[in-house]
Amino acid sequence: MSDKAEFQALQARLEQMEKDLKEVQDREAIWRLFMTMQSAIDNRDMATYGAGFTQDGVWAGVVGRGVGPQGVAEILGKFMKPWESEAARTWHTTLDFQVDIDGDTATSTSKFQHIKADDNGDLQVWHLGAYDDRLIRTSQGWKFTQRLAYVIVPYMEPKFQLIVDDES
Repeated sequence: MSDKAEFQALQARLEQMEKDLKEVQDREAIWRLFMTMQSAIDNRDMATYGAGFTQDGVWAGVVGRGVGPQGVAEILGKFMKPWESEAARTWHTTLDFQVDIDGDTATSTSKFQHIKADDNGDLQVWHLGAYDDRLIRTSQGWKFTQRLAYVIVPYMEPKFQLIVDDES
């Protein structure tokens, strides 16, 4: 192999490694956003949860629909009141992530569950749900442009739960 061909091969390999590294970094940033959102829900910090959305980002689910950081915080804040006590709280886990990145946008599906202690202190899964997400890279990092949330168990028809525009 000539020096020029070897250099071109190394350059192509470097470019692929840079692309792969960027994708790994994007996946890590998206995962961290999910974990921030999970912690915000657990701690009833609706301002932080809302901050995970773009100005026109939509959260929609059985409790309603919010647009933008303020709208998302307001709709969820109606239902996500501070815990009466540590014994009364639930813990939110997010699992089964599937993320597809395409440049500065991404789509994702994942599941969520809430775990609570019963009167004996034994853990119970309260319900299981799913998220369908659209994300975008912003100057502040990855944010949601859409997060559709619905309950799987106990079963409810997903389309009934998703309160969205006809345009969505």
